[in-house]
Amino acid sequence: MKIANQRSIFLFIVTTIIVLAVKLASTQNDAPPNFLLLIGDDMAVETLNCYGVGGDTAHTPNIDRLCEEGVRFDRFWAQPVCSPTRATLLTGQFGFRNGVGTPAGTPTNIDWVVPEANAAYPDLGGGGPGAGAANRRGEVGGEGQRRPNAGNRQANQGGRSGRPGLRPDAWTMLQALKLDEDASYSTAAVGKWHLANDENGALGHPNRVGFDYYSGGLKAAVENYYGWSKVVDGADPVGKTGYATTDIIDDGIAWLNDRGDEPWFLWVAFNAPHTPIQLPPAELLKSEASLALKADGSNGDLHDYYNAMIEAMDTEIGRLLENIGDEVLANTHVIFMGDNGTPGNVAKAPFDRARAKGTVYQGGVNVPLIVKGPGFERGSNTELANSVDMFATILELAGSNASSTLPEGVVIDSVSMVPILSGGSSLRDFNYADHFGATRNGNSDERAIRTERYKLVRDFGNDTEELFDLVEDPYETQNLLDASLTEEAIQSHEDLKARLAELVVPD
Repeated sequence: MKIANQRSIFLFIVTTIIVLAVKLASTQNDAPPNFLLLIGDDMAVETLNCYGVGGDTAHTPNIDRLCEEGVRFDRFWAQPVCSPTRATLLTGQFGFRNGVGTPAGTPTNIDWVVPEANAAYPDLGGGGPGAGAANRRGEVGGEGQRRPNAGNRQANQGGRSGRPGLRPDAWTMLQALKLDEDASYSTAAVGKWHLANDENGALGHPNRVGFDYYSGGLKAAVENYYGWSKVVDGADPVGKTGYATTDIIDDGIAWLNDRGDEPWFLWVAFNAPHTPIQLPPAELLKSEASLALKADGSNGDLHDYYNAMIEAMDTEIGRLLENIGDEVLANTHVIFMGDNGTPGNVAKAPFDRARAKGTVYQGGVNVPLIVKGPGFERGSNTELANSVDMFATILELAGSNASSTLPEGVVIDSVSMVPILSGGSSLRDFNYADHFGATRNGNSDERAIRTERYKLVRDFGNDTEELFDLVEDPYETQNLLDASLTEEAIQSHEDLKARLAELVVPD
């Protein structure tokens, strides 16, 4: 048993001291902390005003408030598409290790009950699952915007039911959290899942990985935000006609209202702002720009409606936080993150639309992470952090040591972010993302690795490499390998290649 890439015994001791300090600040009544994990679907850092990166952002006062009162991570990476990121969160393992490198399949032979949707709110952006191969390739934000030279990845992935989900034997953060019998955490997931297939439990997969309760859309996206198929605790799907974002928060609030004094972990995975792009109900919109939009799309571009969907999600986040109340929030770690970059058809500057969701460029992996909790140091940071690190971070904040929870033979890549949350430095000295097809042999079609300054992009399908200086060129406009390299860049290139070669599943 081991955790990859911890630097030294000294840093371990420092981390332990910081963890104890955070626990002391957050548990004045010795109560274990609660966890609220909020996941926005298809959002890179340019989508939020509080990041100061994009110029055309959504109206998000509640997320902005979390940002002001919490810790903002500027160099946080997720994976290029949704299922791989969710798998890293649950397992603490990178895709090459957990086997999920592409959007997961969908359980077959299921009667997905899809009611007739409200015709007053047409789909403006390509539809949900089954809308066609063009949408899945990312033309309006389906499964990801592909690079022009992305090789044969689509052919390698096979049909939707043939894509892998999470391994049936995967060890998850929820299972580890429940090992602490003294804490007795209640756990729930509401909203999008997209990790289930026929082999790992199908409709009951969220419950099998450790959630006491699950409700939501099991597939890549809702069929329509006003008419979609919902699964609750593994039962047969039922048709829903309420606005999907509101339904998710309704279920989350109902579950929390039954918790009493017991500690809880609530995973809230929004479908929004993933396709289908549809105007939300007016009562969820507060800005003049969004309220002026017509449902038929006649007086705005696709990005305006995408922003409106983020705004509606923010409104519902505010409703959830208000329902929880200040007293409970005082002992709750609230985490907001994106699951991958913005789809190419709605991505905005400074990112290149051809290097957005579905790629390992910055526009595909540099997503928001905002954490608010007791004892944390407010402000922003430029420390390296990754979606895989949520595993060790949450377990440490809950009072567990990640390595002590692992079954024999399980290796994780997760590094705790607790030192960063307390104003210190990261224990992670590199960031990593990969994107590969349905085979589970750990060989990635496309991989990226970065240090504080340099980033290497390796496309195995086309046998190409790109090296970027992210300090001087944060949006990857100049491949350093196209010109003469400095001695520093030469050494960094060699170091990154060597590190990348280590990130494989042993034979």
